[in-house]
Amino acid sequence: MSSAGLALQEAMRGALLADATLTALLGGAYVFDEVPRGAPPAFVEFTALDTRDWSTATEPGLEHFVSVVVRSNSRGRWQAQEISSAVEAVLDGAAIPVPGQRLVNLKLVFWSVMKNGQNYGASLRFRAATEPL
Repeated sequence: MSSAGLALQEAMRGALLADATLTALLGGAYVFDEVPRGAPPAFVEFTALDTRDWSTATEPGLEHFVSVVVRSNSRGRWQAQEISSAVEAVLDGAAIPVPGQRLVNLKLVFWSVMKNGQNYGASLRFRAATEPL
């Protein structure tokens, strides 16, 4: 189960890194599975991956919930909202290739902008369904 989820997360990360609008908003290719020490905000980080069986009586399948966090260096909401909008534009409804899987769908479930210390951040959660090839 976990390899399909990890393949999905890496495909999502690759799609985000390939997006020029998001990269410009972040000031570089700052989309991480694990944030390196000293990484300056703003960045996008994958924080949680939950995978569940989604099989039918005849077909195997998995349901994934992928959480993404935006960290901004702004004391206002605008930067976190702009970055979140860019992440949504890239991933919501995207037909990205996932190695070894057929991506049935990828949808944004929710996103929320909140104050994180003195700066703002955001949390996004995506739901995806995959079937093995």
